[in-house]
Amino acid sequence: MYILGICNAETASACLMKNGLVVAAASEERFTRVKMDSSFPSSSIQYCLDFEGISLNRVNAIGYAWSKGFSPNLLESYIHRAVDLQGDEKALNIYHDRIKWEILQDIEKRSEFDKWVAENIDHKNTQVFDYYHHEAHAASAAFLSPFDEGVVFTADARGDFESSVIWRFDRFSDQPLNKLYSALSTDSFGFYYGRITGLLGFKPMRHEGKVTGLAAYGNPSKAMDLCKKMINVCDGRVVGRLGNFYSPFFQPYSRELQDEVNSFSKEDVAASAQLHLENMMCDLLEHYLVEFSESQLNLMCAGGVFGNVKVTQALKGNKRVKSTYVQPQMGDGGLCLGAAALSNERLLRHVQSVSRKTMPLQSMYLGPEPCYGQKQEITQQYDVFNAKLAVEKVVSSLLLGKVIGLVQGRMEFGPRALCNRSIICRTSDPSINDWLNKRMRRTEFMPFAPVIRLERAEEIITDYSIGDITLEFMTSTVNVSKKFQQLCPAVVHIDGTARPQIVTAQSNPFMWNLLKLWEATSGELSLVNTSFNAHEEPIVRSESDAILALNERIVDELWISKMGNYVVYK
Repeated sequence: MYILGICNAETASACLMKNGLVVAAASEERFTRVKMDSSFPSSSIQYCLDFEGISLNRVNAIGYAWSKGFSPNLLESYIHRAVDLQGDEKALNIYHDRIKWEILQDIEKRSEFDKWVAENIDHKNTQVFDYYHHEAHAASAAFLSPFDEGVVFTADARGDFESSVIWRFDRFSDQPLNKLYSALSTDSFGFYYGRITGLLGFKPMRHEGKVTGLAAYGNPSKAMDLCKKMINVCDGRVVGRLGNFYSPFFQPYSRELQDEVNSFSKEDVAASAQLHLENMMCDLLEHYLVEFSESQLNLMCAGGVFGNVKVTQALKGNKRVKSTYVQPQMGDGGLCLGAAALSNERLLRHVQSVSRKTMPLQSMYLGPEPCYGQKQEITQQYDVFNAKLAVEKVVSSLLLGKVIGLVQGRMEFGPRALCNRSIICRTSDPSINDWLNKRMRRTEFMPFAPVIRLERAEEIITDYSIGDITLEFMTSTVNVSKKFQQLCPAVVHIDGTARPQIVTAQSNPFMWNLLKLWEATSGELSLVNTSFNAHEEPIVRSESDAILALNERIVDELWISKMGNYVVYK
């Protein structure tokens, strides 16, 4: 049984599920080379079909998640919120504008999908289902996690009139996802953090990670009162203070808000904004965790706010949280995964089985191979090595301080490069964050991420929890040991944290073998792993994309896997 999942806004994407397992997924930006491309994911859909060698009429169901509309279940909450705002004309106007723009904003994308269905789908062969935004986020986190039960937390700026939702999940229940709480899109963690991003001179929906990195350089107490004027969590509810200091839009900003922000340093505003976000999300989760009799529960997360790796670390610190899973394509590009999972569960709802209908994600290497043979002028010298010799040659280059571009196998689905489309180099040079970012035309305050072997995890990570899935996909920061800080300063933040990817001999054999030899040769415990792309460009997909990066001197050497061997361009 084949199910195609589609989402067609922000980072438009598609995925293909075969008999309950996601076998292919890609975002349109990787084909068009337009960062966060929101155009209809035609190329992504075609890639998924081509991967299995099937045509569209072989697909049993299509699951869509972007703009289903207003759920009747939200009506009471919206009425109560309007009553709360009575007497405050400014707040009511903002409230009205949010609802109006949410309706208008989604009409075009919904029409685009409906038109595609009308032109391409034979309803005799293929069923078409649509799902609410946060329902799809929750399903992507829950059904594709390794857990069978627990609590699901979704959070983003907005989607189908909601911004944060907490659910109870029981995979084998007749109703696996039960909503415990919903924050309206007027009261949004995502809009709060996005507004801070814009106020600090960065681009909302794109550069929130810069704020997260900058936060470690500031004093979080300095601007905390300002942040609390914007939004807070009160008695298990997210409450945006609609007015001059906060509105559920990324802009504009009142003069009063701008003046107060400008009275602090950027570092202090970032620090306060980050800590306030962590505190609010921890408080909201705790409010609903106490309702359960279990001493510990699994936590599953999705939505753009969970791109904030410091938030994940804070939530993992809750003593009532046993294990945590952040769906690796956590943003709206991952909605297609949830739509496919929900469709699979829907088609199999009458199948009586104690086994899982939808299988956990086995890997995020779900994208296309490097597309060899594309026309591209190659002026560099090149050599071919088997995998063992390639490891030795790469280590030799790394010892000389070379920056390596690595392209191997299927590309990653999601925002994190996981060593199939990565730039790698040594971690002992603390100045790398200046010169390598400059080379890639990036401006970052967060250090590069390390890739480490599983066998070294306990030595590197303070209070390492065996089996922590967030560390396989770089979705959480961790505190690292003093030894690691001394040996690998390029990948440790000023606050003593790092955002590692852990690899095993099974998950990425080439990188695991490379790290093993690198440790023995250099004495370092990790390598830099940063996404293979220049600033404001998507991660490279093809051999052609990678060679362009080499020609532009972003990397010193380019290693590409071909037919079991590795070709190096210099």
